[in-house]
Amino acid sequence: MQSNSRFAHRSRAVRALAAAVLALALAGCFISQSRKEEADSKAAAIYAQCDQQRRTGKYATHLAAVDCAVPTVAGAYQQAAYPFTDLVYISVQARRIGANKVDTGETTEAEYQHDLAELDTRLAAEDARRRKAMSHGGNPQPVPVDTLVEGRSAFAPAPTAAAVPPPPPPTATATGCIPLSGLRSCK
Repeated sequence: MQSNSRFAHRSRAVRALAAAVLALALAGCFISQSRKEEADSKAAAIYAQCDQQRRTGKYATHLAAVDCAVPTVAGAYQQAAYPFTDLVYISVQARRIGANKVDTGETTEAEYQHDLAELDTRLAAEDARRRKAMSHGGNPQPVPVDTLVEGRSAFAPAPTAAAVPPPPPPTATATGCIPLSGLRSCK
């Protein structure tokens, strides 16, 4: 009789431990998503701020305005511990390619903004797909960059590190160097 009692006690303890582990795992997913949303908000705000500075003459080109935002954007996602840094890299490089095309007259600003909105939707869907696969214990394979930018002429060819000149080094007013997958390296 005593062994049944010990077994029942262990069984309850194991179930309680499993429930606690599951609760922590789920909490981590929600915390991570809220941090990502916070990073998304910071990124949108700094892109808007730098673009406004371009309109007032502080930056001469669309590319310079994007480059203005890159360190803050990278820092926001790094601080959020965002796991899919390749998606941040694709977003930044696509913005840089599109901005360069606007500056050279290869595309209009309206087309660039339209393509950017579509890319943001695709990147959000890729993020959700990966999170879903990971929540089921999977290790999702990234969708090829060409697939993410397919049909978006403002970003063709697909973003690569060599597609546009590298961003300028951080200025003395920057909060520090933040590495971003070949886009910026720290010394």
